[in-house]
Amino acid sequence: MKIIITVNTYYPLTDGVQFVTQYHAEGLVKLGHEVTVVTVQHDGLADTELHNGVKIIRYNIQTKHAVHVGEKGGYRNLITSLCTNADVLLNVSTQTATTEVLFPILKKINIKKILYMHGMHDFSWRYGDLFYFVHKVWNNIRWGWDYLVNAKYFKMYDSVIQLHELDEATLFFKKKYNIDSLIIENAAEDSFFESSSYTGADYLLNVSNFDSRKNQEMLLESFYKIKNHRIGLILVGSKKNKYSTHLKKLKNNFDTKYGKRDVNILDAVPRDKIVKLVQQSKIYVMGSKWEAFPISIIEAMAAGKPFVSTDTGVIRFLPGGVTVKGVDEMVYWINTFLDNPQLASKYGMAGQCYARNNFMITRKVEQLNDIIGAK
Repeated sequence: MKIIITVNTYYPLTDGVQFVTQYHAEGLVKLGHEVTVVTVQHDGLADTELHNGVKIIRYNIQTKHAVHVGEKGGYRNLITSLCTNADVLLNVSTQTATTEVLFPILKKINIKKILYMHGMHDFSWRYGDLFYFVHKVWNNIRWGWDYLVNAKYFKMYDSVIQLHELDEATLFFKKKYNIDSLIIENAAEDSFFESSSYTGADYLLNVSNFDSRKNQEMLLESFYKIKNHRIGLILVGSKKNKYSTHLKKLKNNFDTKYGKRDVNILDAVPRDKIVKLVQQSKIYVMGSKWEAFPISIIEAMAAGKPFVSTDTGVIRFLPGGVTVKGVDEMVYWINTFLDNPQLASKYGMAGQCYARNNFMITRKVEQLNDIIGAK
């Protein structure tokens, strides 16, 4: 079959949606399908490229400040042309130009159409500065209107895929649009399931892009308040930015306030080294203000590592760790796991068992393949 996938981010860019879309696209190629991915054009990247059997087309279309901009007419013509000789159109995520610019022409695309959701806008309010307040007001109005007026388009899809049966987007689509979504959970690379002998120093670990939404500030504060002063903390991000610089300054401030501690803030770490960092860590920690179904938690589970995370997305439904509501609770659970290694091991083993049964990439690709091929 010929499959067209549209997505906001794709190789060589890195984020959770990119990762999931890429393993699906490449997995479908291995099953004998012809897959073309259409994504956003970025400086320095070729307009077209073949990577691991997937044809990538990058086009001048994107979403800036919650507004879809770029060559919308040309993008619609491109997708219409590609779909003329294809069997399936798979649009990844709402709130993106790569999906929503196509809404007015969905009726004209006479092939199977699938919407693959990765959560939806978080309308809840949290503490923040004036910039946060203005940004939040605009985004709540913008995306609230979006989900109100686009109901007719969501119903044009033959299937809607969600990440979890209790994900907010799954429940929202059922309540507001009476759409029964299909479920494909996220997955971890096979390498995370492989056993690894522990040889390094003890450390807590977080792997996230350096961003205020990922809230590594909370992890730093929690780390400096735990009882064990011998253990370290490693924060890994994709690249240096203003937020990573802020974290380094915050670390220095905490060193002055609480005493010098072993903290490493790393960037551009090769993928194989990230696998080893996860496998050799004591506890995986996450302080995100919002997540849907974070890949890094799944990877920690696959490696048999207990996690302590903020209560966001579907994390509270995953075995293998605990969810917390603030710094004090995070400190409590980190202390508890460090003081009770057998308890931590039981949590980690439970998570790994669940991950082996539910989070293998090959099984997720097979699920998508069944949906694509379903009549």
